[in-house]
Amino acid sequence: RPDAKWAPGERANVIKRDDNLHPEGEFTKRPDGTWAPGERANIVRRDDNLQPEGDFAKRPDAKWAPGERANVIKRDDNLHPEGEFTKRPDGTWAPGERANVVRRDDNLRPEGDFSKRPDQKWAPGERANIVKRDDNLHPEGEFQKRPDGTWAPGERANIVRRDDNLQPEGDFAKRPDAKWAPGERANVIKRDDNLHPEGEFTKRPDGTWAPGERANVIRRDDNLRPEGDFHKRPDQKWAPGERANIVKRDDNLHPEGEFQKRPDGTWAPGERANIV
Repeated sequence: RPDAKWAPGERANVIKRDDNLHPEGEFTKRPDGTWAPGERANIVRRDDNLQPEGDFAKRPDAKWAPGERANVIKRDDNLHPEGEFTKRPDGTWAPGERANVVRRDDNLRPEGDFSKRPDQKWAPGERANIVKRDDNLHPEGEFQKRPDGTWAPGERANIVRRDDNLQPEGDFAKRPDAKWAPGERANVIKRDDNLHPEGEFTKRPDGTWAPGERANVIRRDDNLRPEGDFHKRPDQKWAPGERANIVKRDDNLHPEGEFQKRPDGTWAPGERANIV
């Protein structure tokens, strides 16, 4: 890479690279057009070759009624339970008691000594010493350090304006003068547009009201004519606090052999199991 001189905080000069691009002819610029704020472009519908034929398949009609619940449909299956099921063994218990911890037998025989954590001296609130690991990094040459500079807290650096090739020409369009005062609200300026309302506008009907009152409900006219009877929810007897009956489904599960039941144990409320 060629050597280049630089200094911190400076901006590199723009370098234009040589190329073989030579534009010829004139460039097509955007066509001139007149517009005004507040107008909306007309919708243009593009031509296409889509010619729909025949009838469209609509959604099939379905009978339903509001507030009803579909009936439960039980599907047929081939599950046929045989034999007797093993029920939970009888046991006595009381609320608030905790069962004793039972250690199950296994075939784990630890051998030899266990390697424990090496002893380390430390005290609460102390910070561990920094340990520098060995590596193969060997720096060569001199390091470039930050250039010396003077500064003071609270000062702001001077603004440095960089050189460029921008030469503004002509007059700049400045903001038009406007009269205003603090705390006042700017006057509403209505922009010109091409909207010309025609005919009469329908204004809100006159009505009387008072604060805190609720407006009367007005039912609008429509073309809905209900016919026939409405399906109401079927009557059902129930009472609060009841629990639905348990329904046992049929299956093909056939238990074989003997089940291992929980070993008998004694416990008392409020006791904590011994740590093994």
